[in-house]
Amino acid sequence: MDMPPAAAQRPAPAVFILDCDNTLLDNDAVKADMDARLETLLGEALTARFWQTYEEVRRQEGVVDLPATFTAFRPNLPDEATLDQVRAAIMDYPFDTRLFPHTLATLDYLRTLGQPVIVSDGDTVYQPHKIELSGLAVAVQNQWVVYIHKEDHLAEVMARWPADFYVMVDDKARILAETKRRLPDRFVTVQILQGHYAGDAFTPPPDLTLGQIGDLQALDLPTLRRYLSR
Repeated sequence: MDMPPAAAQRPAPAVFILDCDNTLLDNDAVKADMDARLETLLGEALTARFWQTYEEVRRQEGVVDLPATFTAFRPNLPDEATLDQVRAAIMDYPFDTRLFPHTLATLDYLRTLGQPVIVSDGDTVYQPHKIELSGLAVAVQNQWVVYIHKEDHLAEVMARWPADFYVMVDDKARILAETKRRLPDRFVTVQILQGHYAGDAFTPPPDLTLGQIGDLQALDLPTLRRYLSR
């Protein structure tokens, strides 16, 4: 991830803070494909054990952590070679094939309004790897960052990418609600109803709900500004 160039330190009209999973990239489909790959390699029982370990690590760490998952799963396997195959099934996935339709066109459109950046939550190995391999890093001109809990780093995000105001785009209503609660006069919140979090509800609700990432192309800055609290 690159620091913005000096010229970019001047406030942009708007910075669009975009999530990765189930916002720009169909992570539910990625996980289903990985499950099929693992079943071919390990069989049904061991694959179920892998995902159980994945969830156990996520509960312990508070975030998906695949490197820790691989370590915790190793005792279930006969040798390191099998673990290497499991790791390859996950880490060598062609993430670029699972970008949502209109993702790249939407990023191009948002660049005409302000600056699109990716602020994702996840571990410090797998999530950056996914952003790079999917082509999303290049699509946002390497303006991205990963936090374990990004809603706790809003001040850092605002310092990194100065703007007149911010548009937080995410599939998780929980993160959007926390962002709006903390900075209602600086952030417009937009929930994209893609993925398994689409039915979640939190207060305050998102300023806007859209069915898919491409729907952002119907919005302009005056429309978005109306959702800032004064």
